[in-house]
Amino acid sequence: MKTQKIGVFGGTFHPVHNGHLALAKHAAKALGIDRVLFVIDRIPPHKTLAEGADDTERLEILRLSVEDEPLFEAETMELERDGKSYSVDTLRELKKRYPDSQLYFFMGSDMLNSFSTWRAPDEIAKLASLVCTVRGGQSGGEEQTAADLKERFGADVILLEEVSSLSSTLVRNRIHDALPITGMVPDQAAHYMYLKGCYQPAEIRSMYDRLSKELKPKRMEHTAYVLETAIGLAERFGADTKKARIAALLHDCAKYLPDEKLLSYADTEPPIPQILHAPAGADYAKAVYGIDDPEILQAIRLHTTGDAGMTILDKVVYLADMIEPSRSYQGVDEIRSASSLDEMMRLALLRSIWYIKESGNAIHPATLRALNDTGGKMERFGEAEVLAICKVLYDKKATDILALHIGDKTIIADWFVVASGTSVTHVRALCDELEEKASELGLVIRRKEGYEDARWIVLDFGFALVHLFHPEERAYYNIERLWEGDDNMIRYPISE
Repeated sequence: MKTQKIGVFGGTFHPVHNGHLALAKHAAKALGIDRVLFVIDRIPPHKTLAEGADDTERLEILRLSVEDEPLFEAETMELERDGKSYSVDTLRELKKRYPDSQLYFFMGSDMLNSFSTWRAPDEIAKLASLVCTVRGGQSGGEEQTAADLKERFGADVILLEEVSSLSSTLVRNRIHDALPITGMVPDQAAHYMYLKGCYQPAEIRSMYDRLSKELKPKRMEHTAYVLETAIGLAERFGADTKKARIAALLHDCAKYLPDEKLLSYADTEPPIPQILHAPAGADYAKAVYGIDDPEILQAIRLHTTGDAGMTILDKVVYLADMIEPSRSYQGVDEIRSASSLDEMMRLALLRSIWYIKESGNAIHPATLRALNDTGGKMERFGEAEVLAICKVLYDKKATDILALHIGDKTIIADWFVVASGTSVTHVRALCDELEEKASELGLVIRRKEGYEDARWIVLDFGFALVHLFHPEERAYYNIERLWEGDDNMIRYPISE
């Protein structure tokens, strides 16, 4: 029966990173190792453990990092053992557990040089081969040290070239300083660290503690993704990453305020409830979280609507909310892959406008201003459906049929359709025909007014308001004069 080769990789893993994983893969391939056990320290004997993550968090980061690697496994024996974590105790226990295995104990050059000072180095040398990665920038002399250890303890020392210079200290410092760690740790582990606030400064961690009590778990998940994305975008496009961190962390802090509180921030009629937590959030961040930086507060305020004159920070937070990794709507990859910040904003605003209109909701004027600022032009949402409405009216002998595109001028609707009947009876007949044909067109009439008098009937299709006039009312009110213009008026039938 083949002897199983087991790699033993001990460390604080504070946190584990892709350099650790690369080293383990390299050693496994070079030595034909069947399994690698990542043995996480509880109290390392040779150094003081830095702050930033507790034992539970360090272990979960490790588990998430190795869960997709079939050869790797997180081992908790040292966390479960009282006192300091001595390697000889771990190797003794592993040898009892796997008596027929061959153990390979991983270490760096610095550990090899100090090996003779460890507890029971002679026993360690009998229990396992020592696999040392030769780190760049070290003093060297590993070959001589290996020879000395073999002579003194009978140690079998295997030297492997370094495959990564990445360090846990670098990862911790970058998180602390609001810098991206993309590519440094596995994605799922990075998300966990951003979700729990690991390695963040004390004042940021205190925001986490409060926020995690105020937001539902799924909203906190989203917030962590937005935070991670915002930091990456901020570094890429030159925004202040520390301000981006705070704005992203608190962007939804008012999400669950009572409705009556949120409605006090409404600035349109009718109110648009979906966006009110943004202006409310700016005030809440100031009053409750003590944020007084106007740039951060503005980024929170604009993250749902955007507006003209957005700063880079504003755009970063707006985009991070829209393209964070859990977002999977059609078109999100196109936004993510756009080459410039303004192109990303243009695509994101167009997608947002399309979604809002598909949902039958109103577009906030600030969103239209933001789109105009990027040089974007809003597509004529629903034009095919409006022309189908016009055809129904035309076939029923309506006169003077106009389709007016008003989506870039008002939140009332995207289109007005204006048509006249020849009499009260004809106006009602036009209304009846539209009601009968609506389902065939895939449309729903939400509201109908004026049918009894039939001098001015309004049918509300959500994206379009259809006005059916008696000729006298049409001439008197002349509502189309408010919207006239070559670019936004379609006369039906359309002339060739």
